[in-house]
Amino acid sequence: MIEAFGVNKDESGAAAVPENSSRDALHLLNSILKLSGQRKVSPPQIMIILDALAGAQDPALVSRFPAVLAICGRRGIEVDSTNLLGRYWESNAKRQNLEKLLFISAELFRREGIAAPHHLRQIAESLKMRHAALAAADYIQLSGGPRVAVADMQSALKQFAGERPAERKPPPTQTPRVGSAHLGQQLELLFSEKQKELIFKKLKNQHLTKTEREYYSRVVKKKLVVIAAPEIQELATALTQTGSRKDP
Repeated sequence: MIEAFGVNKDESGAAAVPENSSRDALHLLNSILKLSGQRKVSPPQIMIILDALAGAQDPALVSRFPAVLAICGRRGIEVDSTNLLGRYWESNAKRQNLEKLLFISAELFRREGIAAPHHLRQIAESLKMRHAALAAADYIQLSGGPRVAVADMQSALKQFAGERPAERKPPPTQTPRVGSAHLGQQLELLFSEKQKELIFKKLKNQHLTKTEREYYSRVVKKKLVVIAAPEIQELATALTQTGSRKDP
């Protein structure tokens, strides 16, 4: 997705993100913020996303700026002011927007007691002379862009920083229904009557003689291991899917 961000030059000669970058940033941002995934993202990608958000026209999208910085904090990515701000003149509208968003984001991290990404506080401190009034503002008016509610930015930060990707737990192991006639019929296709009897004894935790234990370990268990192998199951699925193959 990140390849969609081409690099152009603005009137100041600095690298500028193309007009469709906000849409592309949203797609990539959504994929990163999904709780079901642990998508890897590089520092240059993060910088491109932050740059694109500073030029977006959708206030709901811009309000996620602090959430992207929270990604930096979680994954140990430093906020590089040289790459983020140094490409623009101080009078450039994009730089002014980035400064405002960085400053208020640092303030929101402070309010919520959330660990800020490395260098964010230092950057905010260097911007204090120009943007100190934003610390008490309810809205941020971006140059050539939307008016963004600070409360929405705070909510986005709290929501993302307060949630952690849920651990995917394996489904509970289901004990086969020992008395199932269907299970017995299936076992008959693969095992002899004696082997099937030993399988049911093991399922019921019944006593096995020394001879039965040896036979089970030497023959029956090896068959079961092969049947349980993912490669064998994949092969069986491929060969038994309806319409997947035609018999000659």
